[in-house]
Amino acid sequence: MSSQCQAKTPQPTPGHSRDYSQVTDNDLVILTDDLTDTEHEKAAEQAHQREAAEKKEQECKAERKAKHEEAKRWKAEEERLEAERRKREEEEAWKKAAEEEAARQKVVVEQAERERQRVSEERAQARQDETAQRCMVEYCYVERSTT
Repeated sequence: MSSQCQAKTPQPTPGHSRDYSQVTDNDLVILTDDLTDTEHEKAAEQAHQREAAEKKEQECKAERKAKHEEAKRWKAEEERLEAERRKREEEEAWKKAAEEEAARQKVVVEQAERERQRVSEERAQARQDETAQRCMVEYCYVERSTT
């Protein structure tokens, strides 16, 4: 509680509207207004509570913002990792497809080589057969002419 002590002319407390100019006690005058003091204390307490509530709200708001930012960072990191995973899978698929195509090409080349070899052997055999047949015809012709 607020109180004032003065010797001659009493002064009212802030917000105090009573007139004490007629007080004659010259020794000591104590002026108090419990109602005014209580109102000031209540107002000060309410202001303090408002400030505390505002501070708490600001702290909660800052904490929510920090959590939101952290969640955004986690989401961005997860998206980055997912993109890297998809890229790796795509690269592996391309590599596998390239390997499969190379294997198919190798099989085609091997088949073409075998076919070329077979045709070459058939031609050689045909030449041999033709040569043998000519020899046989010439032999037979010579045999007939000598007989």
